[in-house]
Amino acid sequence: MKKNILTIGDSKNFHYITQEVLRKQHFIFSAETEKDALSVLGGRKISLVILTPSVKAGLKPQNSFRFLEKLRASDARFADVPVIFAAPDVTPEIIKKSQKNKVSEVIKLPFDPLIFSDKIDATLLAFSHPRELPDPITGLPKKQMGELTIAELLNSGKKGTLMMIDLDHYSFVCTNISEKALLSCRDIIQAAIDEKAVLAVMKGGGFLLFVPELREKDKIQDYAAKLIETILERIKDEKIYVSVGLAVSERHGKNYEDLYLACDRGLGEARKHGKNMAKFYSW
Repeated sequence: MKKNILTIGDSKNFHYITQEVLRKQHFIFSAETEKDALSVLGGRKISLVILTPSVKAGLKPQNSFRFLEKLRASDARFADVPVIFAAPDVTPEIIKKSQKNKVSEVIKLPFDPLIFSDKIDATLLAFSHPRELPDPITGLPKKQMGELTIAELLNSGKKGTLMMIDLDHYSFVCTNISEKALLSCRDIIQAAIDEKAVLAVMKGGGFLLFVPELREKDKIQDYAAKLIETILERIKDEKIYVSVGLAVSERHGKNYEDLYLACDRGLGEARKHGKNMAKFYSW
């Protein structure tokens, strides 16, 4: 799930590089002043602050830490948010001040983009609520976190198709989908979608998928049919049924709750008509 990250400092170059490195994985906001920070965030929840020394103040870290203190004092959202301090020099004094100001990580500038991205993800993971942790088998967001992301997209005006991809064994005795089959299905779906799509794993063997901008009935059905065909071909030895429920925003629900309900009903139709197919509840 994408998180809101705030970069603080007056170096436009640092803001730009951070945006380029992290924008595909997260929402990045930039601020030079306390007022800017509160303004750009509005009412959004913030998950991480990346702090840099002020260039205008001669890269003196104490100014940055004062900024952080004021921000924490002025807005409760920042009280326990993890902070990464990025500076050209990592001296014992900076380490000491970072510890005093409850900074989670200190990074030396300039940074390697891959190492920087890994440190961001590690810090976010370390401070994540248990429900936000990825599924231990697939590494995907769990259903609840996927739903939150999809709801945010719908609330922002994004339109698209919601799919519930359900996996069932032929044998009613065996109800557990093997890890191998689950991972194969994950790989097939991930290969078929782009970075704008949202994919989450559901309990019991299935996936929740939201594909932005996919809204035409024929294209949706073709998209789902190809997924089913590829999954059945790849995991034919697992003896698994694939049923897919379909729903389109605006037509089946403007908010997530209504869209999910329509998609779930579509899944029921797919199961009722013999499985290995994708169905809308209505069109």
